[in-house]
Amino acid sequence: MADVAAIINLVNKFALSYSLEDGDKSVKTVLALFTEDASFFEELVGGSCSGTSEIEAALQELAKLKFLADTRHLPSGHVVELSDAEHATVTSHTTVFWKCTPVMVVTWSDIVVKRDGQWKFQKRAADAVQKNLEMIGEMQLRGKKQYSHKDEA
Repeated sequence: MADVAAIINLVNKFALSYSLEDGDKSVKTVLALFTEDASFFEELVGGSCSGTSEIEAALQELAKLKFLADTRHLPSGHVVELSDAEHATVTSHTTVFWKCTPVMVVTWSDIVVKRDGQWKFQKRAADAVQKNLEMIGEMQLRGKKQYSHKDEA
């Protein structure tokens, strides 16, 4: 159970820092949760990133979006499946709030590995399953930057 708790804590640490409100400090905190060879897929970072340098560049770009600092990410429903002592998969949901208004529900699919006694993301992929597009539009206007949606024609 200690490994399951540590893996859930990994997901929660990501959620606590993903608003990137502390700029470089937040980027470094999030980046430390990934392996060197990790892959990360999320619409806000422009799709898929591989390796820590690509993930870091995407997070730095994301940190420039001022509206993101006003978001909070609340993870829930963690399902951890241990493959062995050093490999696991995790599925969870995150409800994203912007200024106390829910704007998105994201399903995360993760592959995590234990390296040097620490669980880290080897692969992290987001699927925004529900979006409050009206609020997201306002977030974009205030952030002065658009991002693409899978559901746009």
